[in-house]
Amino acid sequence: MEEKLQSELKFLRSQTNPHFLFNTLNNLYHLARKNSSNTPDAILKLSGLMRFMLYECTATTIPISKEIDLIRDYIELEKLQYDNRLTVDFKVDATIENQKIAPLLLMPFVENAFKHGASESTGNIWVYIYLTIKNGVLEFSVKNSKDPDTQYSDEGIGLKNIKRQLDLIYPNHILEIKNRENEFEIYLKIELVQN
Repeated sequence: MEEKLQSELKFLRSQTNPHFLFNTLNNLYHLARKNSSNTPDAILKLSGLMRFMLYECTATTIPISKEIDLIRDYIELEKLQYDNRLTVDFKVDATIENQKIAPLLLMPFVENAFKHGASESTGNIWVYIYLTIKNGVLEFSVKNSKDPDTQYSDEGIGLKNIKRQLDLIYPNHILEIKNRENEFEIYLKIELVQN
């Protein structure tokens, strides 16, 4: 049973990594088409993200600090594309020592906020990300602005995939998804693995 579980998790992660990579490469493509001076910085940040995905994501769990660093790097990469139109607020209220999490578990939620919110919106856009850890319980919230007529599905491959991973790894998790007229929000609560 454990072997079957690990096999399914590996398969799910093997889908998540290319999905994430293709979306990021698409962002680079747009920077390059605009002859943006940010393109070299974006390529450098992407190489760091790829290194993480190739070498860090093979473990069952990673320190939460690495996932937080990955999110920060991804935010910086996204900021290169949107200039002053984008407001991002990422707050961490946590003691992260000895806290572990399954790799790339939080990242798809952040990526979706940019892909479906920021990239499909005109005018000023915002993404708010809050992470707290208290007594080994992680709470993670991602909110993003969206145009009222933007179709925002919670049934795409990325969210379906992450929902299944949560079911397998953290069966007692809470995941709430709210699709409002002008904003999209996810809320996740899980008990972390401690050293």
